[in-house]
Amino acid sequence: MPIISEPGAVAALYNRAGERGMCLANFCTANLYTTEAILKAAHDFGQAHGLKQVPVVVSATANYAVEAQLISYSAAQDARVGMKALLDDVAVLVAPGGPYDDLQVMLHFDHGQPDVDEAMFDEAAGVYATIMYDASAWPMRQNIEMTRAFVERMRGRVLVEGAVAEIAQAEDHADVPLTTPEDAERFYRETGVFLIVPDLGTEHRATATAARYDGARAQAITGRIGRRIVLHGSSSLPDGDLARLAGDGIVKVNVWTTFERVGGQAVARYVLRELAHILPAEDVRALQVEGWVGPRVIEGIEAGAAPRLESLREEGRRAVWQQAVIARMTFFLEQYGYARWGR
Repeated sequence: MPIISEPGAVAALYNRAGERGMCLANFCTANLYTTEAILKAAHDFGQAHGLKQVPVVVSATANYAVEAQLISYSAAQDARVGMKALLDDVAVLVAPGGPYDDLQVMLHFDHGQPDVDEAMFDEAAGVYATIMYDASAWPMRQNIEMTRAFVERMRGRVLVEGAVAEIAQAEDHADVPLTTPEDAERFYRETGVFLIVPDLGTEHRATATAARYDGARAQAITGRIGRRIVLHGSSSLPDGDLARLAGDGIVKVNVWTTFERVGGQAVARYVLRELAHILPAEDVRALQVEGWVGPRVIEGIEAGAAPRLESLREEGRRAVWQQAVIARMTFFLEQYGYARWGR
């Protein structure tokens, strides 16, 4: 199935998700490994549950200072190159006859910056399903005015997600007031956005579950504007909070940091276990002298272990990365109520 970008079709998918009491998965990517993991996780979940045309959102930031994912997407370190590469990757993988042609894939431009990303917005419109216009660094009044102008500019071309408030970064441990239902409704009504991102207590870039999500606040906002809330910073939540999000009115959940965590840790374990088959014996012994290598690796060297192609090749690390990330993605799909998509 082709990439879904026509605003009416996109809105219909969001509305259907809300009606079925599920959250759409907005999985972020910064490389082809993660892009294909997103598609494979959604495809496999649909196959396992007998679901057709499972929807999933593939998301990336461009020049967002906190995390510039499209810049990281290729060694060229250019956001526009990254955008084209991501588009091409998804288009090939979901094309008719492709491995994931049964999915409904929506691309999302995350944390679009009013200054540095300006040149990319028009390129994204018409191809992307949604653009998050992030003017949350400006005062509320100015944020509303800027976002409203952007909504008008993009009307009929792409749906807009607006940022009511800036989500705290985990490393900052910011103690900021959360978004009030009144401010959330004001922002939604006055800007005309399709989706809003309020601050509900979560944190970006969290590598441990430390934040406190305010579900009652999400419910209060939903009562005023309907199912139009997007939750950012979900990697800061304990797993026990995930299943309640749809019930609180969250219609889409952004996830990224946890995939980098579980994928990176899986690769680290793989490399350590394969070390005697990756490095020459003299390098391993030098690491032992420095205190980095224990007796088990040395036993392998003494037994004749030596570098071998199957341990050196990138495919092995890719497989380990994707296996760990897909397992985590599958867990999220379960928690977000994706089994209800076919009802």
